[in-house]
Amino acid sequence: CTNSRAALPPLGIVSSPLVLWLLWNFWTTRNKLVFEGKAFQVEYIISKAVAEARAWEDANLGKKKAQKKGPQEIVEESSKTGGMGWIIENEEGAVLCRGSSNRTYVGSALIAEALAMRDALKQAKDLLLPSIHIYSDSQVLISTLCEGPDLNEIACILTDIRNLTTLFCPIFYSFVPRLENSQTDSLARASLARLVI
Repeated sequence: CTNSRAALPPLGIVSSPLVLWLLWNFWTTRNKLVFEGKAFQVEYIISKAVAEARAWEDANLGKKKAQKKGPQEIVEESSKTGGMGWIIENEEGAVLCRGSSNRTYVGSALIAEALAMRDALKQAKDLLLPSIHIYSDSQVLISTLCEGPDLNEIACILTDIRNLTTLFCPIFYSFVPRLENSQTDSLARASLARLVI
């Protein structure tokens, strides 16, 4: 007799009971459906539960993460120009690609970070990656993606990001301090310098 059910990939969760995170996320998304009319896909709910379980475990067990590179933004406040950069690595830490872009009329660092994440997801899509773990130094963006509320400032970009994330299963989001994201920060700064020159 063969088992036709697919097994979950290793989730990296050691001591957190995943079932509690799943139940909590199903409950909160049910409330969002009932009270706000917002519906979420099951894959999104499960990915969010796993990401929250990992984040809780990392925070409470003091685990150190391997340094991964995520989207990075630099905004020149006086001219409202922005430089964005990202690095996509495989699970072993080998760089699959580096990318950067720049734009004029970027309203804030949060907008630039969201634009960088959207660009990185587009590149991950082009690489046909089945799953992804996004590291960002924007706590606001990470919590918005994990908890689901929209921010008016980046609502359209969030819609693009959420549409792109449906292509990856599982998808995880993690905060990483900017000091641990120095290579990506350098890409963003170089991209901004090319725009200003």
